Amino acid sequence: MQDVSHATTTTDADAAAPARGRRRTNPLLLLLGAVIVAAAIGWIMYFVQVRRPVQANRDMNSGLVQTVVGLRDARPLKLDPKFVDADGDLVADAPADAKLQVDPPTLVFSFVGTDNPEAYQERFKEFVQHLGARTGKPTEYMLFRSAEEELKALSDGRLHVAGLNTGNVPVAVNQCGFVPICNLASEQGVSTYQMQLIVPADSPIQSVSDLKGKEIALTEAGSNSGFKAPLVLLRDHGLLPGKDFSIRYSGGHDASIAAIASKQYQAAAVASDLLRRAEAENPPRIQKGQYRVLYTSENFPTAGFGYVCNLKPELAQKVKDAFFSFEWKGTGVEREFAASNQTKFAPVSFKNDFALVRRIDDAIRSVSGMEAGGREIDPLTPATNEAAAAAPSTAPAESEASQQPR
Repeated sequence: MQDVSHATTTTDADAAAPARGRRRTNPLLLLLGAVIVAAAIGWIMYFVQVRRPVQANRDMNSGLVQTVVGLRDARPLKLDPKFVDADGDLVADAPADAKLQVDPPTLVFSFVGTDNPEAYQERFKEFVQHLGARTGKPTEYMLFRSAEEELKALSDGRLHVAGLNTGNVPVAVNQCGFVPICNLASEQGVSTYQMQLIVPADSPIQSVSDLKGKEIALTEAGSNSGFKAPLVLLRDHGLLPGKDFSIRYSGGHDASIAAIASKQYQAAAVASDLLRRAEAENPPRIQKGQYRVLYTSENFPTAGFGYVCNLKPELAQKVKDAFFSFEWKGTGVEREFAASNQTKFAPVSFKNDFALVRRIDDAIRSVSGMEAGGREIDPLTPATNEAAAAAPSTAPAESEASQQPR
């Protein structure tokens, strides 16, 4: 027992001796190790909280482009076969079978889905009341926080009368059976606006060609002046998305305009009438001395108003009468559109007035970025296969409020 005890004691002592003589770790090495660990944790957090969501947002935007603009087939947008166009006006006719016509107990109206629909609900309050009085039906305003929600409601039969931004009218006509009857017009009957490319006033960018290598803010894939028209224009100037410039998605014209005023964006595509209204706000979202216009497009029709084609014809006629008999003076509608000099509803022809919009649509429907093999392709040349129908290379904005698209 003594031998065992002695051996044990000796071993403990021997083990303790080196410990007393061990050198302390250099504090700089400890600091370096802590920095490396912190950097690793920071990268993981960045990847999880920032980079992965941005990629998800990019993928979402690519899917949106394909869904809304029709990139999955890259063919000209045509009236869905479920609709009939006997008179050749490119708009669906009312169903010949009375059983397929609808006479809803409550008529539902909406104007341009945005993330702030309550504002438009207030502005169109008097019109909704007028619509109910002229049709003899209870009428309500339905809130939609995106154009996609509004289009789906039209397609599903939950929305009967609507105002749509210019860029989404062709989609609504061809896929939802929407019948445009009027749009926003001045007292002189002018019912058009332009797409404008704007930059901060002191920007070194002086021409469209100077946008090469820059980032351009677009609004969302359904917008005519905020997305489709600028891509076609830039292509005409030899500039292709993902190759010659990158895209930032602002979510809406108001966000793009405000970011140009604060010099957060290098360039943006906006609707001219919305730019005028932003200048007229109190306080103004942007002032004339804060931006320059690089380019102004041809005229486009303003937002379109109409109804779904399967409304009972007598009810559809009453809806038409409601638009053209509505007195704007003193209403929220007048206040909303006063700055852009729009004072009444004017008749519109989808076949004639939206011809340029349809041409833009047919060009933009084949927008793509890279083929699966990585070869660059012209995003506005009609795609010949599924690989060429991929979405454009884009860089989404982090988070900006969206307002009315065009």
